Amino acid sequence: MCEHDQLAFWTKLLNVDGFQVVHETLTAPDEPRHFTLIPKLAVGVCPHCGQGCDTIHRRYESDRVCDLPLGTRAVELTVRSYQFWCDACERAFTPPISFLVPGGHATERFLEYARRLIGFSDIANVATLLGVPENTLARWYYDYVERRQQQPTVSPAQPIRQLGIDELSLKKSSVSSSPS
Repeated sequence: MCEHDQLAFWTKLLNVDGFQVVHETLTAPDEPRHFTLIPKLAVGVCPHCGQGCDTIHRRYESDRVCDLPLGTRAVELTVRSYQFWCDACERAFTPPISFLVPGGHATERFLEYARRLIGFSDIANVATLLGVPENTLARWYYDYVERRQQQPTVSPAQPIRQLGIDELSLKKSSVSSSPS
């Protein structure tokens, strides 16, 4: 398998929306597997004026971010992002990265997984299982729960239980369809 195919495999496996794996660091079996991700498209929409921008002002690289483990092996990501310059309103902006916790060192899906595990166990055992220091996981967990409580709850779509029929339309169609 060539390197390009291998990186495409990891991109598909990690399933990180809008990003692709460009580098894999091979380490010892007991160390985390590390991937570097970049955006698939180097374009952003200015939040100030709504114009599309492709002028990259700066490039950023995140610290290592914890992601879901692959089997028993921890996974860490380095995410490169772009700050764009909008020529229309002459401002710089960085599009948000949906899968990263703002200002955190873990992905949203990692924290959701940890939250579900903590529901069955405790923080100390989950921290050991995920290979994260207990105090760090506790801080991440409580911040995650608080952030989720502050988000507006959107009720899921309900199945249709009743279908209304326009009576006038029904009467017109039954009168016109009756034989004269």
